[in-house]
Formats: sequence, C-alpha cells, structure tokens
Amino acid sequence: MKIKVFASVLIFALSSVFAQSQTALGFFESGLEKQNRDDFYGASEDFNQALQKNPAYGDAWFHLSQVTYAIGDFTLALTYLDSADKYAKNRTDIMNLRGLIYISLGKLDEAKKTFNEILKIYPNDLDARFGLAEIELYSGSYNGAKNLYLDALKRQTNNRKALLSLALLSSETGNDAAAENYISQALRYYSGDAEVHYLAAYLAAKKGSLQEAEKRIRASVQIKGDSTKAYVLLASILYAQLRYDDVIDVADYLISKNRKTIEAWYLKGLSQYRQNKFEAAISTWSTALSIDEQDEMMRASLELLVTKILPVEDSRRADWAKYHIKKAHDYNKVFMGEETRYEYQRALKLNPMDAGTRREFAEFLSRSGMNEIYLNQLKFIQNQVKAKGQSLDRKTSDIIENYDALMKYSLATKWHVDPFYLDKVRWHVGVFYTKSRAQLFHPDAEEIAAGMAADIFSGISSTSVVVDNQAVSGYGEAYRLARKNNLDYFLILSIEESDREISLDSVVYSGRTGTETARFGSYRTGNDRFASVLRTFRRDLLNILPIRGKIIDRSVNDILVDLGTADGIVEGAIMDVVKVGKITTADQGLGVVFDEKNLLGTVTITKTGEEISQGLLEQKGFYDKVNVGDEVLLKFLPKSEEDNQISDNVPAAGENGNRILPSNKDEKKISADDLGIIKTPAIIELIRGIK
Repeated sequence: MKIKVFASVLIFALSSVFAQSQTALGFFESGLEKQNRDDFYGASEDFNQALQKNPAYGDAWFHLSQVTYAIGDFTLALTYLDSADKYAKNRTDIMNLRGLIYISLGKLDEAKKTFNEILKIYPNDLDARFGLAEIELYSGSYNGAKNLYLDALKRQTNNRKALLSLALLSSETGNDAAAENYISQALRYYSGDAEVHYLAAYLAAKKGSLQEAEKRIRASVQIKGDSTKAYVLLASILYAQLRYDDVIDVADYLISKNRKTIEAWYLKGLSQYRQNKFEAAISTWSTALSIDEQDEMMRASLELLVTKILPVEDSRRADWAKYHIKKAHDYNKVFMGEETRYEYQRALKLNPMDAGTRREFAEFLSRSGMNEIYLNQLKFIQNQVKAKGQSLDRKTSDIIENYDALMKYSLATKWHVDPFYLDKVRWHVGVFYTKSRAQLFHPDAEEIAAGMAADIFSGISSTSVVVDNQAVSGYGEAYRLARKNNLDYFLILSIEESDREISLDSVVYSGRTGTETARFGSYRTGNDRFASVLRTFRRDLLNILPIRGKIIDRSVNDILVDLGTADGIVEGAIMDVVKVGKITTADQGLGVVFDEKNLLGTVTITKTGEEISQGLLEQKGFYDKVNVGDEVLLKFLPKSEEDNQISDNVPAAGENGNRILPSNKDEKKISADDLGIIKTPAIIELIRGIK
C-alpha cells in the first residue's frame, strides 16, 4: 500500500514539474492542435497557459480571441483581441477578426468601417470582402453578398470559402443549378478536404438527393474520422432514408466517443420512436435530458410521447414534471406571470395527478382574483383524494367550505349553472407543416413544433387546435384537409434553428375560402427560447380570434352568456346577438361577418362571473327572436381599472379581428429588433463556420 501511495505522489509530482517546465510555445502549439479539432475549450485553456508563461505573446492572445469568438463570448473575445493588437500590431487577421466580432455584437456600422479600412490598405484582402458579405447577409441583401463572393473569385478563381459560400447562397435562394456548379468546382479543387465533402452532403440532402448526400458525407468522415458534426449529418441522412437501425449504430458510436453528444441521443430516440419502440425512446431521451436539460426540442419530443402513450398513473411522470415545477417557482419569484402559468400547465399536463402542484397553481390563480377557478381546482384535488379512499386535510376542507359559502351569491348559483362543464369551444383551427429535407440541429423539428403548438392550446376552452400527424405537401393539401374538417382557420408552420437561436413562423388562412388571413413570426435567443416562441405563437393567434360566446339561459330580458372575467369581459361590455350558425369568417383578412337580418339584438353586461356573465337584452325589431343557443360577439369593451391577468389564454379580438382586450402587462415583444439584437440567419452560421 505504501509503495502505491508513493508511486502516485511521484507521478503527480513529475506531472507538476513537467507542466511547470513546458514552454509558452509548447502550450501554444498544443492549443493550436486542439483548435484545429474544434476543441475550443481545451484550446482556450492551453492559450491561457501560454500567456501565463509569456503575457506579451501576441499570437496566443489572437488565437485565444479566436476560440473565445467560436464559443460565442464575443465581448470577451474583443477584450482578448485588444491585447493581441497591443503586442502584434497592424495585422490584417486581427483587424478582420475585429470586424467579425463587431458583426456578432450587432455593431454593423463599426464592422463595415473596419473591413473598408483594410481594403483601403490591402485592396486584394479576401477576408475583408467575406466580412462585408456577412454584413450584406445580415441586412438581407443576398445579391450584395453574392457580388462580394464573386469579386473574391475574380481575385482567386479557386478560393475555397468563396466557392462554398456561393454554393450555400445559391441553394438558399433556390438556384440549385448554380449551387451544384459551385460545389462541383470546390470538389474538383479540394477533393481531399473533409469540410468540402460535408457541405456537398448537406446541399445534396437539402435538395433530396439522399444517396449522393450519403456518398459525400461518408467521404468526409473517411478523410476526417474525428468529426462529430460529420457523423451527426450522416445519422441525419440515414434517418431521412428511414434506415433507423443504421442511425442507432452511428448514434451509439458517437455516444461511446463522447457521452455529451446530445445530437446523437436525439437521433437515437427519434429512430426508436419511428420503430414504435416507445419505451426505448423514452429511456433514451430521459437519459439525454439528464446530461443536457436545456435541449427544449428533445424535451418536447419526450413530453409529447409521454402524454400520448403513458397512463396518467405512471410514477415516472412526476420526475419529468419536476423540471417545469422548478421553472414555475423561479418565474414566480420574479413575478413573470405568463411564464409561471405556462410552466405550471406543462407540469400538470405531464403529471395531472400531482395534487401539490395543482394546489400551487390554484393558489397562483387565486392571487389573480380567480376564486371560482381556485375552488374548482381544490375540488378536483378533493375528488382525487376520495378516489384513493383517503381523507382531505382539514385546512383544504375548510377552504372549500368557506369558498362554497361565498359562491352562494355567485351568478352560477343564481342561474343553477356549473360553468366548468360548459362547452365553450367556438374556434376550430388546424396546424399543418411541410417537412424540411435537411435540418442540421433537430430533424423533424417542424412536426415537434406543430405538436407543441397544438398542445399549448389544450387548456384553452374556447379554441380547439388540432394538428395533422403527417406533413402536408403544401398549401393545397392543407386547404383541402381544412375544408374537409370544417375548420375556421388553418395555418402552416415553419421553424428555423441555429445553435443559439430559433424562429417560429406561421401563415394563417381562412378554412372556408383559403385566403390568407395573417402572418406571425417570433424569434428568440438564449435559454427557454422554444417555450418563448410557442407562447408568442399562442398569443398572436388568440389576438386575431374574436371573442365569441353563446346564450346559455334567459329570464325575460336578463340574458346569461358563457363569457366572463376570465375571457376579459367587464361590466358595461356590449355584445351583438347573432342567430346561431350564421357567423362566418371574413372572405378575406381578419374578423367575422354575418348578414344584417341575422343580427337579433345586443346585450349589455350588468354582472360578471369568472366564466359567465349576465346582461340586459335590447332586441332588434318588433319581434323577439332571441333564443338560448344563439351566439354573441363582443362589440364594445369599456376601459377597466382592473388588470386582466390571464388574457394570454383567451381570444382577444373584436368582430373586426383587431385586438379589443387591453394588452396584458406580462406580454413581451420578442422580435430581434425589439430585443436590440441581430438575428442570425441559419445560412450565416454555415458560411461563418467555413474555415
């Protein structure tokens, strides 16, 4: 034992001596080797070690800035670059990197100035032209970028980055012939280059040439066998060919090399799901989320599968719900109401039998003044407890008793109505998607986004959102299915991801006429970006849906409607009464229409409950034609001093389709412009990655 301890101490001492004796140049060369393998964190450590040995090592500062830029810490990269410039002056590579960092920081004017200064001194500098091309891409000028890449080719006809950039840009703009021409040139000049074969594979997959894509990506991994991104693309191409066993083999290989390769876990679980090996997919995705809980797309895949196939009593549901419960607590601490509601709803969607979380959610709603909903949730807990043959705790029993006493004076008691059993569905919306041929981050992201877009409406009583389980070929098939299913509206979703950003866009059409009604687009970067764009999508759709209810009872001119404060209704609101079945969506644009002869009168609200309201009828014409079952549309809403805390969960428009409810104070703009950041198109990430 003493010998083993002595040997361990000796080895440690020798390694320490070796580390101390290693020169700055040694650390620098080790960092370069790691940087070339895209091990940016390891390279960063080595460059820092080199700088400890020699703080005036300009090249080490420069490469430290490069890897820090690659990691995405742009402000720190600029700080390191300032040090590089101090010790290695007047270098164009330093100036060009500064311009790229300025682009990433959103300082496009400063970046442009930097690149132009380089070209004044060095007119043939290609990197400066590439930087200016990136600025053109950020500005949406694909032609401007194309001209700069072509200008670079004039100066160097076989320039690798120019050829690859033009190939990607041509593909992005739909010019497949030009893309093929440029990538063929790149392959001819650089047949032994792994990255050229990688991008050739991506472009082939994007246009649906899967066999050619597989050929190219296999060439890439043969040239550079340690390229994780190439193996991930290989797995994605195999997945597109429905070769699920092969995908799993590649994924297992990647996981064996690096357990943190989350893309491999995702593709493995997706392949198991397609093979109907649901338990295996659940196990795979659960393990992956224990490694990286921030992969929202994979979490969404897991949750959609869990809610689809597992019984509500499954004990594992509680573990999956914990993630959302914690986030609900965190959001609640900083008074982020919309986010808190969303996370509680996700937790209860996963584990509806969780009485503790349901109570927390009920108390959260109660603080927003929703006492009837609070009581309803407590009674749900009470029924759960009774079903298990147990007794409810005394405190909860007393709360239920006290609130029941208060409800004796409610509208529901007066009219003998249980508002929580009313059928309040007024809108039927279909969600469709087309399948992308190539997704670098999450294959089938469109299907997952569509599933979650429908799922996020599951707790909204007024709106039924359904998703087609299969991708549609395009608008024509979506319109046909919408007509067949008598949908009020249908929409086609598209999603775009990069390493740090996500955009969810949708075009909404009338299910009756097929004409375009509206377009929505939401963008987010940082953590929780997928959940954020989903909430924005829901809010945008609800913002164009008119507030629509029906008459559920009547006593002379006192009318009871199934809309209440939870729907944004306040005393003094005026509603049009329309004969049942006579309201239709507008032929074009937003809103609804009805024939004047079917307008039966108006109702002015005099008393409100949370889910129902009472109003005074003013009939139109001499004859009274208003019956139970006729519909009402919100026409006028007086200003109210009370904040509506849950208006992100209900339709919010008037008859013309424009928002009539006051804006919820929780609502946040999340476009790139509103956030003050530069949105990075996916093509820029690809072009920027070309070495």
